[in-house]
Amino acid sequence: MTLSVVVPTKDRGESLPACLERLKDAREIIVSDDGEVSVQPIVRRFSNVRWVQGPRRGPAANRNNGARYATGDWLAFVDDDCIPEQSWLVEMERAMADTDVIEGKTICPDRMNRFLEEVVENLSGDLLWSCNLAIRRELFDALKGFDEDFLEAGGEDLEFAWRVRKKKLRVRFASQAIVQHPARRVSLWKAIYRVFQIRWHLLYRLKTGYPACAAAQEILDFLRVTVRTSLTHNRTKSQLFHLLLRWLLLPFWVPCLICWEIVFRRRLRSNNTRSRSS
Repeated sequence: MTLSVVVPTKDRGESLPACLERLKDAREIIVSDDGEVSVQPIVRRFSNVRWVQGPRRGPAANRNNGARYATGDWLAFVDDDCIPEQSWLVEMERAMADTDVIEGKTICPDRMNRFLEEVVENLSGDLLWSCNLAIRRELFDALKGFDEDFLEAGGEDLEFAWRVRKKKLRVRFASQAIVQHPARRVSLWKAIYRVFQIRWHLLYRLKTGYPACAAAQEILDFLRVTVRTSLTHNRTKSQLFHLLLRWLLLPFWVPCLICWEIVFRRRLRSNNTRSRSS
């Protein structure tokens, strides 16, 4: 069985070389480039890397675009700001036997517990995040890849994981297939923008069959997170800051959620109508 690595990228020319250097033993790497500034000059340094122009319709479409050019029996996805461990390829290939989907372990070794910090970790599995994920090619095609209705990061991984579970695919957590996901320092403006990105969680809820008001479910989940975080002793400064920010912006993001639910429901009805007519 052969493995192709897909690295979707967008304006991260400073971090991409470190990622590709760790993948230098891969048979094939596809870099799908959605950025304003092309990383093609960087890609030329690596003989096993193929650069392709991205569709510029969001991360889901960019991953799918890279997958279309891959030739392996398996597709592995790694984000452009991540650094795989030296043994990552070997561990992924070792985990391929008798399974359909592999999720690796994602760690954040440089977290500083700052207020304006984003940390991504998958330490025990069952998240199926696309920054460290592999799947059989024929199954990825059968699932029709990531849902390209998600134009930003913030729900496409959840929706893809939902379809994997719905199909009852065999999933293995490869704890030794480790990827380092650096902590991200974000500006206050970016943190505020992140609050309103929960609209993509709303689309996820609608896609996965929430019959009732999806916005109300999102608000209830926010209240549960507030209680859980308040009772947790090992909560971080970042968690507390982002929670407080969401409370301060509550009068703004709740009406936005309601409006977006109306928009998303109309789009989904329109898509269903076109599908039936075709």
